[in-house]
Amino acid sequence: ITHNYFVRSTGKHFSYTGDDAAFLEENRSELKELGASEEEVLTELRRQRQERLKAPEESLLRAQRIQKDYQALHPEVYRLELPYLQESFLELVRQLGQPGATIISGLKAKKILEEVKPGIWTFPVFTEAFCDQLEAELVHFLDSGLPRTAPNTMNRFGIIMSELGFCEHLLDPLIYDHVNVVASRLLPAFCETLDSYRAFTVLYDSTANGDKDLAMHYDNAEVTLNINIGGTWGGGNVVYYGLATNKDDGPEVEATLRRGWGVFHAGLELHKATPISNGRRHNLILWCRSSGVRNDLCPMCFKQPNVVATNRYYHEGFTVPPCDASMVQDVPDMSSDDLYD
Repeated sequence: ITHNYFVRSTGKHFSYTGDDAAFLEENRSELKELGASEEEVLTELRRQRQERLKAPEESLLRAQRIQKDYQALHPEVYRLELPYLQESFLELVRQLGQPGATIISGLKAKKILEEVKPGIWTFPVFTEAFCDQLEAELVHFLDSGLPRTAPNTMNRFGIIMSELGFCEHLLDPLIYDHVNVVASRLLPAFCETLDSYRAFTVLYDSTANGDKDLAMHYDNAEVTLNINIGGTWGGGNVVYYGLATNKDDGPEVEATLRRGWGVFHAGLELHKATPISNGRRHNLILWCRSSGVRNDLCPMCFKQPNVVATNRYYHEGFTVPPCDASMVQDVPDMSSDDLYD
């Protein structure tokens, strides 16, 4: 609850402990260079800190309300079925699950797997038909008027998938049975077994009030899968700059987003979304986490985690005593003391 506060008016991330004087002592010169009002920035930081402290309870209440009052338009999209996945994705998972030094080059030769640059991959995931149904379901939920919250401080428009009930039968098997296999072969240096995740949608829209772009950042994840589920647009692609731990990691590259395809990269990969000039772009973001990695070093502050109790709707994948990995994966009814943030 102390790191990675994004202040939109500055385009910057800050750390904030709740101590205003300490924050100003550390950041006053940078705020001056940015031409930012100290009081406006502090007001925003205080607001975000209070939101973070209240977020686990509020997320639980929203999920309970949705479960009670929401009538799904397409109940079938809440359960993973093989026809939802492109056959080439299933082949990708099958092939990467087998030993062999030439498997990756073979998948690239078949155009199933594309390497944007070392450590950044694209491949097909969902069918067009599934994207149609998923988008329709999400629009139906937004039209219901039931409560939702922005997935993070940088994306104002989107849905936290766990609150809507997409995890147990759709995203759990997608990540634990499929993405886990892909991560173990394509990004083995960044993760052990994937045992939790945060899933949410983002929407970029060229209309007046829409989110147009996204400032440079890295993700609170060991590995990220970013899947386009809809929209036609100009501009608005994702540019990658190298690892946050190694900013001289080669030239920047831009990934082309295609409907149903995912871009797969380390969470530490610095990236931003360029301004969308027309249309809209709708993506499903999967921040995939490995407690075997993050328990030793928080990926956001690069320090030993200092955790507070939360719940399964608002956790960050840490498993510390008395918890273990089984409390993250495949436990449907976790109490507020099972996971830590």
